[in-house]
Amino acid sequence: MNFLTPKDADNFDLIRQILVKGGFTDIHGIVRLQSGLRSVAYLADEYIVRFPKAAIIWQTMEREKSVIDMVYPYLMPHFEGKIHQIELFEGAYPFSISKRFYGKICDGRPESDYAVLYQNIKPERQLKLAQDLAMFFNLMHRIDYTTLNIPEPTEAIDNWDVAQRNDFDYARVRETLLPHGIDLDDYQPTLPNSDKALCHNDLSGSNLLLSSESNDILAGIIDFGNTIVMPKYQDFFPLYKINRQLAVDTLNEYNKLTASKIEQKQTDFMTLCYIGYGLAQNKEKLSPYFMKILKPFLEE
Repeated sequence: MNFLTPKDADNFDLIRQILVKGGFTDIHGIVRLQSGLRSVAYLADEYIVRFPKAAIIWQTMEREKSVIDMVYPYLMPHFEGKIHQIELFEGAYPFSISKRFYGKICDGRPESDYAVLYQNIKPERQLKLAQDLAMFFNLMHRIDYTTLNIPEPTEAIDNWDVAQRNDFDYARVRETLLPHGIDLDDYQPTLPNSDKALCHNDLSGSNLLLSSESNDILAGIIDFGNTIVMPKYQDFFPLYKINRQLAVDTLNEYNKLTASKIEQKQTDFMTLCYIGYGLAQNKEKLSPYFMKILKPFLEE
């Protein structure tokens, strides 16, 4: 099993040969996409092709496909054509391939052909997005995960609830937030919901694709690589990284669909712990990332 080197990444003849060996003989255009440290990505006609950069990443891709194949039937028909399904090809150069979603990410980047800002979305479309995400969470959380053979993670899975970390110091985190006018004591949930569920665990702006043209704003949900069984309230945290209002609206809509409701205080508290923990790491220099997530709390 080989993995693309930086030199190979721009060798489009090689990429085409690999795709042909995988059975994709009618590919015409191949364009390299911006990608991260884990894979090299291409747009090949109407497909997204990803080449892992290491064996451990390929194993994670195998796990993701297994998870998607398990949960997909439970998300139908509500999310027909909107769930990121992938096929894997294990040859000399392993790769995944999936149909392209036509949508924009919503991760705080300036408006462009590839990104949309949440605050620029019309209120009625913001509400529709919250309703769609609430339905997605509800369907995921209703799955009886004990009947599924969910593969163990091959890499560390993100745990956004920093209060569970051994080095979490509540007093220090509270002290860090107080100068910003936030008293963590005020956000302590009165009825914590500890129910566990199968969670996407990374529904952040880069994993949501939104349509700027269709009335149906949600175009696609991608990246199930972090999916894991955990307390279900944690599933709402990544939405705070987009906009707190989206997280709150989604939670409100979610609570209309379930008898196992979650307090807003519980997700607010988790988010503020995350922010305070991050800011406490370097009090001398305020992190723009953490301050961006904190800002909506300061505007209450």
